[in-house]
Amino acid sequence: MTENRKIARVLQLIIRLRSPLGCGKAETAAFFDVTVRTIERHIKLLRELGFRIEQQEGRYRIISSNQSKFRHEELIAFSLEEAQLLREALLHHRMSGPMERQLLDKLYALTEMEELADSMTNLERSRTIALIRRAIRDKKQVMLVDYESANSHSTRSRIVEPQRFLDYFRYLLAYEPETGQSKTFKTDRIGEVKVMSRGWKHADKHQRMGMDAFGLTGIHPVTVRLHLSQRARQLLCEEFPDAASGIETKGKINVFVGQVYGFEGIGRFVTGLLDEVEVIEPQTFKDYIKEKIKKYCQ
Repeated sequence: MTENRKIARVLQLIIRLRSPLGCGKAETAAFFDVTVRTIERHIKLLRELGFRIEQQEGRYRIISSNQSKFRHEELIAFSLEEAQLLREALLHHRMSGPMERQLLDKLYALTEMEELADSMTNLERSRTIALIRRAIRDKKQVMLVDYESANSHSTRSRIVEPQRFLDYFRYLLAYEPETGQSKTFKTDRIGEVKVMSRGWKHADKHQRMGMDAFGLTGIHPVTVRLHLSQRARQLLCEEFPDAASGIETKGKINVFVGQVYGFEGIGRFVTGLLDEVEVIEPQTFKDYIKEKIKKYCQ
């Protein structure tokens, strides 16, 4: 399952690199809940496979390929040979020869059709969500098999009491008896789901947590106000679509007002665009950004 998740992540990264504005390493790492170093390795892998990736102002973008030579129906399926070759290439960096070049062009063209590319990576996730929804309905505990944790940098199974999904099924809010806490788990990091025979035993400890537009959860939100340049506004809408509703244009100033449950998520966005974002309030967030810059400059 770990290999499958890596393949899915690389395919989704190609989609993000194909967008007109490309993507930054820090924001992409936050989106996938991995380290920046992991994203750097994936970008290096794609370059070794033959993708042309340019960097401008800290953002990466895939450029050029002759996708027009394919008919639409040729993009819908891979042959058995192509599927095996793709798996080997993504896992072991093997890609050379005319057949491999054809596959690279086909993969590049396929990622133009984002909804189709997403469907390739979401089949297992759909099954995971269906099993968890059933467990929530029946109030059963589940085992998240081989869950990859970005916080502990470990892969192990967790027994939890699932409560509800957040952010369009990207996250699962669940109570973990082992730690005595309600936590969020990324659904695409779950290797497999096993529904246990025993029901919930800690329903009285389940917390009703919310999630902000930057993927952080909590109980008590803090209101943040930012002034954005036009470029910062566009990037915020692209990278964090749920934040778009909090943007209002007043004259030549783009103002973002939103509630967050922690400064880590929105902080990564601000520190990546220091010349184009002004923190208006609260003072605690200003102090957070100053401390981040101070540590970076040490």
